[in-house]
Amino acid sequence: MIVNLWTTPRTGSNWYSKHLLAELKKQNSKAILLEQYLNQFRLQDYMMSGFSGSVYEYNKFCGYKFYYYDHLSKSISFKLKAEPRTLNIEEEENYRLSLLDKHNFTSTPVLFYSHILPMSNKAYQKLFNMADKNIFLYRKDIKRQLSSYALSYAISDFYKVKKNYSGIYLEENIIKGLADRIVAWHALDKTNCDVMAFEDLDFISNKENLPKQQNSDDPFLALDDATKDSILKLTENVKLSIGKNLL
Repeated sequence: MIVNLWTTPRTGSNWYSKHLLAELKKQNSKAILLEQYLNQFRLQDYMMSGFSGSVYEYNKFCGYKFYYYDHLSKSISFKLKAEPRTLNIEEEENYRLSLLDKHNFTSTPVLFYSHILPMSNKAYQKLFNMADKNIFLYRKDIKRQLSSYALSYAISDFYKVKKNYSGIYLEENIIKGLADRIVAWHALDKTNCDVMAFEDLDFISNKENLPKQQNSDDPFLALDDATKDSILKLTENVKLSIGKNLL
C-alpha cells in the first residue's frame, strides 16, 4: 500500500504524518514513513551531526541519507553516509525513482510525506499515480501560515517556538517562496483525493497519536512592521492567484 501526504510548510504536516503512520501500522506493523523522499532539497543536502540542520556543501561534521534496496526485507531502507555525494540532483532523483520499482509495497506499506515543491513533475507524477491514496493537507488561514513560517525561519526553529518574540524581521523574498508553493498546492488536481485542513485536525494530547497543538499564540504579533506588511501583501496576492481554486 502507498499513501501520499502532499503539503506545504507550516500546515501541521510533520505531526499529521506521525498520526497517519500510526494508523497504517495498525493494519501492518511493518509500515514505514519516508519524509521528503523526492524533495529536491533532500536530493542534494547534508545533515549536520545531531540532526541540527542541513547544509549544501560537504564538511567533516555532516552526512546524508543514502537510500538503497534491502534484499532481505524487500524494501527501501537508508543509512547515513559521512562522505561527499557522488550523484547530482537528476541522477539522485532517477536512482530513488528506480528503488520504487523494487520495493514490495504489499509487505511493507509506505507513507510518503512530501512538500509539493521543490519537486520535479516527473517525481510528483510517479508518486501520485502509484498511490492507493493521496491526501492533501493545507491551512485555511494563509496569513497565519505565512506568519508562522516567517517567525520559524527567522529564529531557525521549525518545531516549537519556546518563548515570546517581538520585532522579528524576515526578507519578503523568503516568505514569497512559501507563498508561491501555496499557490502551486491549490492548483493541483485533487479529484478522488482526500483533502484535510490544519484547522480541522484534532490536536488533543494522547488521542489517536496527535499531540497537543503547539505555537498557539498568533505568530503575526511577533513580527516587525515591515514583515507584517509583507505578510499582508503576500496573503492578498496568494488569494488573488489562487482565485477559483481557493478552498
